[in-house]
Amino acid sequence: MSLNCNGTDAPSLAALAIVKGVRSPMDLVAVTQGQNTIYSFLSQATGIVAETDLGTENLRWMGSLRFSWGGLVRILSKSVYPAEVAVAYENADKNAIKDAYFRAVEEQATARSKSIAPENFDSELSQPHEGSIPALQFGTVNDPLPSEFVVRDMPDLGNFFVGNMCLMSPDAPFFATALPSDGKLDMINISGLVPRSKAVTMLTTVGDGGMIDFPEVHYSKVTAYRITPRVHKQKVSWKGKLGLWLGGGNSGGKQSDGLIAIDGESVPFEPFQAEVIRGLGTVLSKRGAVYEFAGPPRGKSGSK
Repeated sequence: MSLNCNGTDAPSLAALAIVKGVRSPMDLVAVTQGQNTIYSFLSQATGIVAETDLGTENLRWMGSLRFSWGGLVRILSKSVYPAEVAVAYENADKNAIKDAYFRAVEEQATARSKSIAPENFDSELSQPHEGSIPALQFGTVNDPLPSEFVVRDMPDLGNFFVGNMCLMSPDAPFFATALPSDGKLDMINISGLVPRSKAVTMLTTVGDGGMIDFPEVHYSKVTAYRITPRVHKQKVSWKGKLGLWLGGGNSGGKQSDGLIAIDGESVPFEPFQAEVIRGLGTVLSKRGAVYEFAGPPRGKSGSK
């Protein structure tokens, strides 16, 4: 969070950024699962990212390398995590998403030059939530599926990753076009059957925000979604089983069905629904309307 809002993970520099920071609205995400509601600020994941994050606990001796190693093992094994995904799309055109992001950056720079506070930058955010949490527009996971949702069956899903911030770790800006208070979530879907060489190449571009440009990466802006993961027992050769074991398996074999991570924490392997609530949170940040990342590479997407 500090990297996104302050541009640093050094405590002293972060403290200075907070002291000099500006009051900034930030979207939060209401996640309903069973009878519970969680308010997420960072991300929701199932598939390779969740397995890499939560399924490598027995590899903590590797330090941060366990994430890269665990992800690489699962990519090379072509792991799939089938699910039904229903989404309220806002924009699924990657070039339009990038154009909108750069316009927001330019508008923020203009507003800052005129000393316009972030909470007054957008008229829709000028009215606070008056101390109460708004009712959910799309209901909960226990309600009938909203008519606005587009439903897709994804039997070969490899990665389902949704973010409210840009940087998921110091060197991983997975959601290069994420904005703090645009009322949208950035969603990434990638098939688990992408050729291994292509998947590894994609992984190497995460650091500069370039993964969005690959045609194999389905990147969209959404306002809400529901995912229903399915338990799937893959037929894996002994070599594949050995590789997955070396990659951490499922937390050393403690998880028999699957893993879901919300803000990096494990939740039950059950359907959940998420809906963004615009400007519900308030933080101190350096620039307010944008995160501390340069954004995706300029140019058209889909050419890699």
